[in-house]
Amino acid sequence: MTDCQENERMSVLLSTYLERKFTGTKEEVDILRRALFLQGHLSNLDQNSVYGILCGSLGEGLCLKSSDADEMVSDRHVVVMYPNQSIPSHLANKTILYMRQADCRPGYVNLQLAHIPDECNRLLFNSFVPHQNSTFVSSDIYREQWVSYMNQHTGWKYESNGPSCTTSSHSQDSDSVRSFVCDCWPNEANEWVTRTRLYGWPQQALIDKIVDRGCHVVPVGDKCSEDPSLQWRISFATAEKSLIHSFSHIQFMVYALLKYFLKQIKETLKETIGDDDILCSYFLKTTLFHAIENSSQMFWQDKHLFYCFWFCLNILIAWVRAGFCPNYFIPTNNLFKRKVHGPSQKKLLDVLNNFYQMKWMCLSVGNFFKPTVWEDLCNTSIQAQLACPVTVQEAVLHQDTLTVCNLRSVVARITTRRIIRKALQLLSTAQSDLDEVYTYHYATMSLQRLAIQQVYPDHTVATDNKTRYRSLRKCKHWMIPSALMGTELLRLATFHFLTGNYSKSLEMCKQVMELASYYRTDTLTNKRLHPDQEAKYRLEHQQPGHASDRLPKIYTNFISFDNKDLCLPHLRPELMDEFSCILVPPLPYAVFLSFLCCNALGDTRRRDAALHHLLEVQYDEEQGGDQFYIVHTLLGICYQTLGDNHRAIRAYWESGQSETDFYEWNLAIERIAVVYLCMYVSKGSDRG
Repeated sequence: MTDCQENERMSVLLSTYLERKFTGTKEEVDILRRALFLQGHLSNLDQNSVYGILCGSLGEGLCLKSSDADEMVSDRHVVVMYPNQSIPSHLANKTILYMRQADCRPGYVNLQLAHIPDECNRLLFNSFVPHQNSTFVSSDIYREQWVSYMNQHTGWKYESNGPSCTTSSHSQDSDSVRSFVCDCWPNEANEWVTRTRLYGWPQQALIDKIVDRGCHVVPVGDKCSEDPSLQWRISFATAEKSLIHSFSHIQFMVYALLKYFLKQIKETLKETIGDDDILCSYFLKTTLFHAIENSSQMFWQDKHLFYCFWFCLNILIAWVRAGFCPNYFIPTNNLFKRKVHGPSQKKLLDVLNNFYQMKWMCLSVGNFFKPTVWEDLCNTSIQAQLACPVTVQEAVLHQDTLTVCNLRSVVARITTRRIIRKALQLLSTAQSDLDEVYTYHYATMSLQRLAIQQVYPDHTVATDNKTRYRSLRKCKHWMIPSALMGTELLRLATFHFLTGNYSKSLEMCKQVMELASYYRTDTLTNKRLHPDQEAKYRLEHQQPGHASDRLPKIYTNFISFDNKDLCLPHLRPELMDEFSCILVPPLPYAVFLSFLCCNALGDTRRRDAALHHLLEVQYDEEQGGDQFYIVHTLLGICYQTLGDNHRAIRAYWESGQSETDFYEWNLAIERIAVVYLCMYVSKGSDRG
């Protein structure tokens, strides 16, 4: 076999490998993107003053290990425009800001106050700065105020990072960028609209659509200028997202491979140059945009996949050699100007040239992903697996797994009947299984939330039994539709426990126990269900049928509570303020609730069996105390309920030592103090 034939064979294997391990198939990418669109569309109905746009890798449909979960949040009450535009009468109640030329690189503007309504956002108002007989908005003041606001009103620890408010309190970093929308296309980017494109990408229809949507401005100035405090960067995040969504599947896989390569060489960049951020993923995205625009679509094929990656790497090396990386929309803006120059430029060029000389072996470097792509591709058993086509049942299984994972993201924290009507309207016009299942799930979860918000509180203030019973019955009926979705049944089980129907609650816990044991935290990146659940799925769904029949049987999710939730009184101490939140994986929660039900029923045998089960669950790799501190707390509550204070203290101590998600609201140490106080009072009573 010639070298050319071998390269093409390996490229086809690489394509299949990337699909199965990183990107998913085209159908799976489409599912992720559609689910994220529906989530954003429905979630933004909850917001009157802002709307959010999911950006970063996840928003683009790529879910790698540590993929960015970035959101750009725009103020609905602020509009940015050019001074030569007249202000329409319908914008009289909005703050109008004019874009003015800034004394720095192209791609940045100053924002001059043009019109302010009677009511203006306080943080924006505090960011106004007088300058040359006018009033401008300081990007630095505005950004830092939002960082302080997020710290005060979310319970998370945020820091300023470029234009973003960044937190690491979740299992991954997430950025929230405050922005203002500009309905018009920026003058600096007019060349992008009109330039000659020999290969027809992007298509004119997409260009027109992008231009019609305008752009955003985000609060960060040009770090290469003397005074960036009044400068705002023009953001093309929504345009970039549209461009990436227009990629062919091969182009999207090259994008994933470039991101993989960057992750793998970070350590080398840190050791050699002392700065692992000298190359960022935005540079690679820019490289790919230029590569696609300046090459034939016939080039982007499975058998050329590695050549396509190599083509992009070659462009990047040429740019590093020249010290100039042209912004895709504003080519005169050199993205390298701040960091890639002098000794750092020379070192970076040497590093990239070394990798370039390695050819295929460059996919063997690094240890962020282990084993490396090249190690797997050289494994004959993996090659044999890649050569086997995926069956229809396996393809549906993978798509269902991804759909379930996205259904987990449905969180209707604030809801109204208007939002439920909108979800039902989308349901009635659904054109796919995903649209139908997703909108139905959103509507039922919203109905459940509405029951908790508006109906269940009536029970606590009702003055007579008849009113109380009517309130509880309505609440139960509103919760039933959402309880049909897998482990969501546990919330209805909680309702029955709170209303004293312990037998019904126990029955539901038993019903959901097996399914709850299948929960996995990393389904989206791992792209696999629990092995036992997968085997059961293959047995029960040999003929795919309709998604609405399959998904409820494989849907697993943690149970979350905030201080407005219908929650067990045993967990109320953790919900100390409006920002507090508890995440409880489904299996330990089902076991814990079973323990409480059996204890209330006086069934000591089954109560002790549930306690023993919970002891085992705390060591579960997916749902145990190493992943969720609350599991140790649940065990402590059980011991405390039985009067075994010493074991309760030990369980609370183990909970307190954990730094898993939401540990900021872990009150295990305070629980220990309460147990000690009870022990002290008890001893005092005995002496008396």
